[in-house]
Amino acid sequence: MSAARLWRVVIDLRGLRNRALDASRTLVVTDVLRRVLEDLQGGQVFLAMLTDDAPRIPDPGLLQVRDPLGRVASWDAAVALVGGAADVVVESAAADSTASPQVAADRRLRVAGVTGPDDHTDGMSDLPVEDPLATRLALLRVPYDEPAALSLARMHRADETLQRWRLKVAGWADMPSAPPTVEHLESARRSLESGLDTRSVLTLLHRVEVDHRLPSGSKFETFAQIDRMLALDLCRLVGKLPR
Repeated sequence: MSAARLWRVVIDLRGLRNRALDASRTLVVTDVLRRVLEDLQGGQVFLAMLTDDAPRIPDPGLLQVRDPLGRVASWDAAVALVGGAADVVVESAAADSTASPQVAADRRLRVAGVTGPDDHTDGMSDLPVEDPLATRLALLRVPYDEPAALSLARMHRADETLQRWRLKVAGWADMPSAPPTVEHLESARRSLESGLDTRSVLTLLHRVEVDHRLPSGSKFETFAQIDRMLALDLCRLVGKLPR
């Protein structure tokens, strides 16, 4: 991936009718890719969303997914919307094979499928958490090219982690300020630029959380800056805790 350039990206959600979890994961992976290209590398992303007619697709805003330029129903319309041939096409391995556009393999990013806690789970509203970003966190814990099983235990653990981190970030924000740890930011950057390795970034945040050598202000800045890529709204409670 090169810095400071225009990227034309198409997210292909065709063939995912009534497969909202697979669509959700494809949206989240595309969003992380976009944040890396735009926020880490200083580029610009033109994103088109390619869908069937009225498919069951979750609201991207619930998952903190940045808006595309628009939704279209054909490959030609997607190419026209982004202004040229796609540099990257993100698609779900769970979709019908005929749904994928004919593009070079090195330009295709295939996202593995998702299973919910039981056979009846086919959307985020069926998951045992109220905050959609707990679902985003659970998905980010699995490499995008590996199948993700959102068991009850994994969902509850993601929800607990999300709430704990928000409380801690809000507490750290009230402590004396300190710069973020450069080595942690650089480690997160390397992980994200090398295969969108969000699992390693989350593991890094867990290490920062429990490292008693780091000042609270540094922990706050590190979490806040890395959350620009993860989009888990970790600063939600800053300034809102009772004193």
